[in-house]
Amino acid sequence: MDGSWYSLLPSLLAIVFAILTRRVILALLGGVLLANGLFYAPDLLSAFLGSVVSLSSALVDPGNMQIWAFTLIIGALFGVLEGGGTFGHFVAALERRRLGNSPRKARLFTWFLGVAVFIESNVSIMTSGTTSRPLYDRLGMSREKLAYLIDSTCAPICILIPLNAWGAFNLGLISAQDIANPLLTFAQSLLFNFYAILAILLALWVAWSGWSIGPMRKADRRALKQAEQNAEATTQPQLASADYNSAAARSVMLSLLSMIVLVPLMLLITGNGSIVQGAGTTSVLVAVSCALGLAVLGARVSLKTSWRRLGWHALQGARKILPLAIILWLAMVLGDMTRMLGTASFITSLIDDSFPVWVLLPTTFILAALTAFAIGSSWGTFAIMLPLAIPLALSLGLPPAPFIAAAISGGIFGDHASPISDTTILASLAAGTEHIDHVRTQLPYALLAAFGTILLYLTYGLWVM
Repeated sequence: MDGSWYSLLPSLLAIVFAILTRRVILALLGGVLLANGLFYAPDLLSAFLGSVVSLSSALVDPGNMQIWAFTLIIGALFGVLEGGGTFGHFVAALERRRLGNSPRKARLFTWFLGVAVFIESNVSIMTSGTTSRPLYDRLGMSREKLAYLIDSTCAPICILIPLNAWGAFNLGLISAQDIANPLLTFAQSLLFNFYAILAILLALWVAWSGWSIGPMRKADRRALKQAEQNAEATTQPQLASADYNSAAARSVMLSLLSMIVLVPLMLLITGNGSIVQGAGTTSVLVAVSCALGLAVLGARVSLKTSWRRLGWHALQGARKILPLAIILWLAMVLGDMTRMLGTASFITSLIDDSFPVWVLLPTTFILAALTAFAIGSSWGTFAIMLPLAIPLALSLGLPPAPFIAAAISGGIFGDHASPISDTTILASLAAGTEHIDHVRTQLPYALLAAFGTILLYLTYGLWVM
């Protein structure tokens, strides 16, 4: 079973079933059960017990428990900001400064936030999604487009400006290979990271033009119709100019800025002075906890919102996020099981030095994309593909930087397109949209950027290699 095509079945089952039925939790649970069935075959009792153990172990893992806490606290933060009343004043402040008075400005604002917060991808997603969502609702733009914009800027920008844990992780993998100057080679590879570059540029074009293709058109029409219906049903503005409270708006800004500032600060503290060696999950957990505390205090002080109401909205926000937390939990378990089955080993075994040189880069990209799509993890793909791609380049006397970039680009694309990816799930969470709706509306854009990437790697291979 190890390294055979059968190892692809659990991920394929989960992905296809989720897309066809929209029952993501059941699809992922079925994938976990099938993965354990294949791993322990033909012992069905062991397969059942293995499923229970894998699910419970992931649930109570100390590192994962920080992720669950972070996810639920983000939900509570949404609940307090929206239900506590301060977010309406924050949106009014943005509109007064003409940052959110038109769909184009709102989309560009989202894109800019996604690019600017490059220290940590999760914080980038949450900050952009939390800040932009009420603007999109008010302007009649779909939350699916919001999810696409934040998902298309977080991981790509983190890999292109690697002054973060992403850079440290990949630099460590590259340093383990026989390369004279790992840092310089990694820096050179950024110029060949075509998918990340194209994804960000395509997102910028969509932000500027509002371009919609495929299922995104239907989502945009639905959002615009809903906004028109809400406008007809509302006889008075939601927030009259005379009722504007600048203190409430500042409290939201303070809460959001605290996330941005505290993450690098905590990374420095937990990394003993090195931001790239810091504990990412712990840093994010501290940052969102402080943001929640500031949001509660801001609503209480500026709007005199009762403690009971704030507590209720915090719990309601966490409850709304719970299904996505369960999806994230099951996706992580399925990813662990696919690695135990040797899914990545089977995919990477398809490439060797017998390929024509000019197709090696696009082949590396495609295999990395398939790996990331199947296991739902870009970092896991980096760990698998870089030790394969770098020796392959060195054995053929070719520069390793383009091969490093092809492996990383493929990992970013596969993770971007996969329904079981943690960043895809978090983008759905931050935008407040159905997860499968986000996957289906984002996929055409991701495929377009991937197609351009393959053409660029083919062109480079034909003309240079």
